Amino acid sequence: MPLTPTAPKTAEPDDAKGGEKWCPTWQSHHHTALPLVTVVVTPHDEPHYMRLAFAAHTPPHGRITVHPTPLAGTGAYLAHDLVRALGKHLPVPDEAHPLPAWTHNSDRSWRIAASWFIALGITHTTVCRSHRLSKPQWEHLLALSALTGTRLTLLCNGPLPRPTAAFLDTIPHRVLDTTLAATTHWNPPSGPPESDNHPWWQHTAAFPPRDTELWFRLPPQPREPFTIKFIPGAEPTGTTPPLPVPGPHQDTCHPHTAQIAARIHTRVAHPIHAACVALRALTGYSSQQIKSLHERSGDGLVEMPAWAQPLLNAARHLTHLQGHPDALNVLSTPSWEHPEIEQALRACRLLTTPPDRHRTAPVTTGTRRADRSMLRARVL
Repeated sequence: MPLTPTAPKTAEPDDAKGGEKWCPTWQSHHHTALPLVTVVVTPHDEPHYMRLAFAAHTPPHGRITVHPTPLAGTGAYLAHDLVRALGKHLPVPDEAHPLPAWTHNSDRSWRIAASWFIALGITHTTVCRSHRLSKPQWEHLLALSALTGTRLTLLCNGPLPRPTAAFLDTIPHRVLDTTLAATTHWNPPSGPPESDNHPWWQHTAAFPPRDTELWFRLPPQPREPFTIKFIPGAEPTGTTPPLPVPGPHQDTCHPHTAQIAARIHTRVAHPIHAACVALRALTGYSSQQIKSLHERSGDGLVEMPAWAQPLLNAARHLTHLQGHPDALNVLSTPSWEHPEIEQALRACRLLTTPPDRHRTAPVTTGTRRADRSMLRARVL
């Protein structure tokens, strides 16, 4: 029988409450609400099973299909594959700009993947060639499923290794081994999308960026960021956005804003960094100014437009999963991450602008006044 998608989670998972970091490894005594796992078995690797799996990739309905990176040895690679299945990409490294530090950390990578899953309402995940995954990678997937509520389908295109098969017997699961059962299970959903978030996060920008792509310059950096008391749904007053920003119920974007939004959603995999890039594109704030917003009593983040809300929501979820549920500013990043945000700006083809400096009248000191008097006497 086809699985019925569950409603996207809106509250914080229990695992992230109490100020504790979420551990992205399956532990049966901690994860008691694991959704039923579906294992599709095709020992002879029939190609039509792969076609069915990829046809089930319908992000507007909260369903994604993941093809793991071949021969990837660590759990971090699989987390990156999940993020790419959402249309988000890690930057292309080079000698001057290596991969961000978080990409080499398995736990941080899985927390980032989980925060996107919760914010974007992913309800069903299919992982192809699961017979090649190690037991620790299966445990990461189960922990993600238990945390987010996404239903997990594991397509095994070959026989399972003995340790993995033994581990499978310890979790609630069902096995499908016929074409009819797999077709029924992956039957594409009909009707309108489950979530209104998808039009804002679907990937429409080229990756990697084209060499001939247009660069946009950020607004001038203000001397001090204008902040307001954050009231959800309230319109900020006293500010003029430097870019034409659509209203919360507006379906279309200004062409420039649409390009910038598509680039951020496509090219910045870290939720907090993506939200920081969006805020910098809208206000001109520096990373240091964004970091200091929480230090001023009563001040908070400005209201974000609709296209940036999924970024901010994912940043909030990541802050909870990192063990900081009471953070006053979810976009506060340590100084050593600021180069990674600058790297994300370059990936989105956004140029920084010098700070907005107000002209002041020149200060005349007594020494300069005396020098001018002596020069006037010499001329006379």
